[in-house]
Amino acid sequence: MKTFIFADRADTGLEPLTCNTCAALLPVAGKAVIEYTIEDLARAGIRQAVIVASAHADRVEAHLGKGERWGMQFDYFPSRGGEHPASLLRRYASEIDEPLLLVRGDVLRSSIAGFMGEAACEGGPLVEARIGGAPAGASLSRVGIAALAGLDWPYTRTPGTARPAVPVDLQDATWSALDSLTSYHRTNLDVAADRYPGLKLAGWTRESGLTVGRGSHVETPSLNGEHAFVGRGSRVHPEARLAGTSVVSDSCFIDSQASITDSVILPGTYVGENIEIRNAIVSGNQVIRVDSGANYRVADRFLLTQMQRQGASLPAQVANRTAGLLLLLLSLPLWPLAAAGALLQSPSAPLRRLRLRSNKFRPDELHEPVRAEFTGREWAVSAPVLRRLPLLLAVITGHINLVGTRPWPLEATPAGGTPWEDIAGDAPAGLLGPVQLDLPDDAPTEEGLLNEIYYAQYRSLKSDLGYLLKGLRAMFTGRAWAAHGQAGNP
Repeated sequence: MKTFIFADRADTGLEPLTCNTCAALLPVAGKAVIEYTIEDLARAGIRQAVIVASAHADRVEAHLGKGERWGMQFDYFPSRGGEHPASLLRRYASEIDEPLLLVRGDVLRSSIAGFMGEAACEGGPLVEARIGGAPAGASLSRVGIAALAGLDWPYTRTPGTARPAVPVDLQDATWSALDSLTSYHRTNLDVAADRYPGLKLAGWTRESGLTVGRGSHVETPSLNGEHAFVGRGSRVHPEARLAGTSVVSDSCFIDSQASITDSVILPGTYVGENIEIRNAIVSGNQVIRVDSGANYRVADRFLLTQMQRQGASLPAQVANRTAGLLLLLLSLPLWPLAAAGALLQSPSAPLRRLRLRSNKFRPDELHEPVRAEFTGREWAVSAPVLRRLPLLLAVITGHINLVGTRPWPLEATPAGGTPWEDIAGDAPAGLLGPVQLDLPDDAPTEEGLLNEIYYAQYRSLKSDLGYLLKGLRAMFTGRAWAAHGQAGNP
């Protein structure tokens, strides 16, 4: 059976949320819409699928990759947007005789496993899932492309025109077309309230009604409503208030005395002190009221703002590794000096091993990307410029950048239940950076974290180039050669 996942909607019902992305990638309670469909298919035993995408196809492919996170293998096929599967799949292949499973990845269903089980018991060449009498964007064709002309497929410009499919009405199932801002808002709240049986939230239930993602910090007094979902890497201040049913997405900060009621806070949003949000979708400084239809922006960044998180582009990665290789070649005369000093200082272990935080990612048990670990090395000498020479190899392999936050050894990572200050960990780890260059060696840990938080929020190419030049100048100062600092702490 060949499986196609469609992420090619051409509708505009979700603007302005879809101005820079597509409906399939919009977050619903901590996951992109399409990820729920993929997880459902993976649980049903599907191991290969073709992703059909149109606008923002590059973003879809960058987000999903090749499918390794779900134990699947993805291929990608372009769509013009809103194409009926009968015509689209004839472009994919003139004939496909094997059974076809077609699933929309830009709507939300409670589960597809029930449909697959019931469809196997139904006769007819084409079987279509319906929930509440409406086509739910899941169909099974037993005879390949030949039966698809009659398919009533959501979000296509031309409906089916031939024999209708055999409907399979799924009982006790829920679905959302996600065709309006009101629908998107309600779906987020319903998923957070566990009204979609079979969907797995991107977090752990800590207590009644509260689900928290990895790396988030939420105090119990903040929960004043029935249900709340807080995504990865977010903080809700102990004096903030989550009322009704609320969704706080990844990398958000809800400050003191802020009140969130029946609202959806999209990724990377800061909600300032004493701000009240009710029945709204909030993205950065944009507020969309779903009850009144009002849509407005807040100019004061201390009230609402977007906290940028940008991953490194491929050209930036190549430039970083190339610069690391160049510095390695320039530093070759120092390696014999470092090796000799390390043998004199620690004959039994001149080259120490460190388990460090990498800039590369791996999937966790919830299929969420988390920082990978890698084994770095350093010479057993006190002079920082000599001790850290082997970390240039980690720059060349892409584990760390030339410029970034400290690549904390895992055993030295600040403890405390992943506090908000660990937002600094969202910035790339680097050989040079604000703490390594701007602070004295005896500076308190808290001061270093504050410097890295600021760097994580406002880093730019200009600031990184500034730290790189500062690091090159520092090589000719006494601090780079003095016997200070502790080995094992970059």
